[in-house]
Amino acid sequence: MKRFLRSVLPAFLLAVSVGQIYAFTNFSDEIVKHVFFDQLAQFDAGSQEWQDLFATFQRKVQFSFSLGIFFLGMGAAFFGKIVEKNIRLSTIIGTALFLSGLCVTGLGISLKSIALIYIGYGFLVGTGTGIIYISPVKTMMLWFPEHKAIAAALPIISFGLGSTLSTIVYKGFGFGGPESLFSMRFLGLFDYFKVPENPETIASVFYAFAIFYLVPMAMAVCLLKKPKLEVQSFGHGIPELEFKYVTLAKDSFFLRSWLFMFLNISAGLCLIPLAKQMMKTEAVGYGDGLITAVVAISGLMNGGGRFLFAWWSDRLARRINILLFILSISAGVMTVSFWPPLIGLALLVINACYGAGFSVIPAILADHYGMTNISKIHGAVLSAWGFAGLAGNQAAMAVSKAFGGYGEGGHGYVAVVAMLVIVYLANLVNAYSLRKSTIRI
Repeated sequence: MKRFLRSVLPAFLLAVSVGQIYAFTNFSDEIVKHVFFDQLAQFDAGSQEWQDLFATFQRKVQFSFSLGIFFLGMGAAFFGKIVEKNIRLSTIIGTALFLSGLCVTGLGISLKSIALIYIGYGFLVGTGTGIIYISPVKTMMLWFPEHKAIAAALPIISFGLGSTLSTIVYKGFGFGGPESLFSMRFLGLFDYFKVPENPETIASVFYAFAIFYLVPMAMAVCLLKKPKLEVQSFGHGIPELEFKYVTLAKDSFFLRSWLFMFLNISAGLCLIPLAKQMMKTEAVGYGDGLITAVVAISGLMNGGGRFLFAWWSDRLARRINILLFILSISAGVMTVSFWPPLIGLALLVINACYGAGFSVIPAILADHYGMTNISKIHGAVLSAWGFAGLAGNQAAMAVSKAFGGYGEGGHGYVAVVAMLVIVYLANLVNAYSLRKSTIRI
């Protein structure tokens, strides 16, 4: 029971809260319509000029998500030392940054300031999410040393489920207006934050999110605690006094692990943030209800993939072989999704494999380097997440635009899919070279 209260429960509460960052596609269009209302109002809604201008502004708003992922990686990379020394302090800092970032984002929307949105959702929410992301991982592995992959995966699984929770809150508690998935009201509390068809009230969504996530995150801060006796470090352990990021950056195993994460995350972020827009295209033909369902289920697939592959890796003679399975499945499903109607299926499978990369990498690193500095090493590898956040969906938008977009007569869809197949195959080669390294299990 103590292991549950001091590790499992707080890890779940923290991760499922900050996983909200992956639900950005739910409200990006509404942010565009409100922040850039004056510019869009100069043209008839739905006209070609309006659509072109909307696409331009959409890229500006989507960049806040890219910034969020970048600072997520940077927060994970540079706060690893604090996580190692004081787990409670790190969670307090991460929670404060995350919740204040949601409020600043709401303020930026209210004031129609894209700069404030970048600061709020990009810097504050991103950095806070990165700190919270790595805080419970080592703690879980210390409490459950016999099942490191599953233990490390639990908070990461919960992170994947966060987008599903956010979607339910946004669509189900009144934020989504007439298109709500459910008609929940909780004594009218969420009616104060209801977002009708008029996008002008989208700012209140972020204030509501801050209130909604405050309670579980505060509970987690109080509960999370490392065990008194830490697990002996195995593998190529690096003593505390000898640990340097410069030395780590020259290590071949670290560099190839970093490259695996960068390519896998970049490929996932080419697809995941733009899924809603791709499924709306005429070539795909999904209705609003189906799109909402796919986005919600994709969060479950993300969490499910993290658990399944982590469980599988704990049972492999060589844990690192799991990377080959993840990348082979990813490349295969993207190949068959050259047929546009299969993009929904591709999104679900890619979400599972994308999440799996996150869930297995902490245990793979612990096998190789030991537990002594695992939060620092894990955080350093996650800096790849930050750079992939800038590269991923921005690359997808650039490639799509270069090939005519997703509309009629454009070949943007095929170009993006082809790019993803190439990236997954290249990463498969990298993972095979990583597999040849000596791993002590």
